Amino acid sequence: MIKTAIFDFDGTLADTIPLCLEAFRRAVNDLDGRVLTDKEIERNFGPDDLGVIRKLFPGKPELHEHGRELFIHYYQELHAEMAPAPFPGTVELLHSLRNSGIRLAMVTGKRRESADISLKFFHLDGFFPVLETGSPEGGVKTDRINRALERLGASAREAVYIGDSPSDVDACRAVPVRIIAAGWAPGADVKGLEERCPDWLLTRFEDLEPFFRKHAADVNPVSYTHLRAHETGAYL
Repeated sequence: MIKTAIFDFDGTLADTIPLCLEAFRRAVNDLDGRVLTDKEIERNFGPDDLGVIRKLFPGKPELHEHGRELFIHYYQELHAEMAPAPFPGTVELLHSLRNSGIRLAMVTGKRRESADISLKFFHLDGFFPVLETGSPEGGVKTDRINRALERLGASAREAVYIGDSPSDVDACRAVPVRIIAAGWAPGADVKGLEERCPDWLLTRFEDLEPFFRKHAADVNPVSYTHLRAHETGAYL
């Protein structure tokens, strides 16, 4: 039975990763003239926004705060162009879950500042009474999921995390809490998610609502169900 749903943000509720990449790229270019590729930026992901800037400018603490400010400036400036809306059906899904009595929370690796920008831009800020964000040091998602469960007064046995990164699967195993691997974003690492053997893997966002409709009443879900919604309409 699922009574609590904890959502990641980037790549899970919205395709905001390209926005993040471009905001970091422009911030770095403003500071020292480098033009970084997506891969050069992505290899520094894990910490929050400030932590990524620190990794992009190692040994240059004098640039870190200004880099964070520039990232936020571009993140906000480019939002409407690069991430104009969450995934189709997001608002309806969250309304449905909340109305059915499922408790909602968000645990994201983003810094609170950029998380608030996107949640307000998408008008999603009213859905998550509990919001836990990342750290400049990175590697805190397990702790943040535990904190979210504690703040909700929720049991990990009756909760599920929805996240798009293979590292999310590792974090959930450490709680432990079940995970729906989100493989629907255009840049999703579906192969990497498969290799981690999440409890469930969905490749279409629109299959979340019927999934919850079934599993909110399913007392004994299987430990691993690999779902490719475009290949099978069954929810096992």
